[in-house]
Amino acid sequence: MTGPVPAPGRFEDEPVGASVDPVSASGELVAAGIPVRRAPPEAIARWVGAGWQDFRRAPVPGLCVGLACVAIGWFVVLAMWRIESAVFVLPLITGFMLAAPLLAVPLYEVSRRHARGEPAGAGALLTGFNRNRWGIGFMGALLMLFLYGWLRVATMIWFLFFGLESPPLDAFLGTALSDFGFMLASFGIGGILSALVFAVSAVSLPMLVDRPVDAMTAAMTSLRACLSSPATMALWAFLIAIATLIGIGAGFFGLLLAVPVIGHATWHAYAELVGATAEPGSHQG
Repeated sequence: MTGPVPAPGRFEDEPVGASVDPVSASGELVAAGIPVRRAPPEAIARWVGAGWQDFRRAPVPGLCVGLACVAIGWFVVLAMWRIESAVFVLPLITGFMLAAPLLAVPLYEVSRRHARGEPAGAGALLTGFNRNRWGIGFMGALLMLFLYGWLRVATMIWFLFFGLESPPLDAFLGTALSDFGFMLASFGIGGILSALVFAVSAVSLPMLVDRPVDAMTAAMTSLRACLSSPATMALWAFLIAIATLIGIGAGFFGLLLAVPVIGHATWHAYAELVGATAEPGSHQG
């Protein structure tokens, strides 16, 4: 004799993720792995101030990185002008912000040396990359993958709004700014992608320069640092974007100052949110 038949669905498994609370899940992610600390919004002023001091103490590496960014910016514009392909100009220029954390690796090394009382000169331009070659290389490949994805998406958005015809380079900006829907789609999708890139790179590359950890650990620690201080990190990302856009708008020459200060400040953000190692010596990846 069989027992009572259960009501339909009574003992059925819940759908995957049905019982997951996003707030508690974020809290568990923050609590896992390498400890991270919270930082108030006013901490950003400390980071920028310390970054400016690092730049003043060792201006040569910062100016070299800044000049490299200026050269890359003008190379992109001139190359697009030469091949008369205006469609890629705006995505490549804005996509610069996705790859910039990798270019700032020498600046993290300079700030690391300053924090340890070690001399920091032009040699830091290459030493930073050598400290954790595999981790930095993997993170660099990930950032390049994001950049490639953004280029594909941005060109697809352009073709959806304006067709396959590319306007002359001197008329490209006016054409793009004249269509509100195009600007909304571009900035909306680009903003989401930039937020994701910032979340995984906010402190990951300074951490890879400072510690012998793998890229995945560094990326997850960066994500947890952003989740632990969401308002502060959102404001920091916004200020970085504004400073970078101003630098680009000044004929790229504003990057000579913006990139070094932001790069050094990023190290100090890592030092406050995660904590820099204090042991002397270096490690090789």
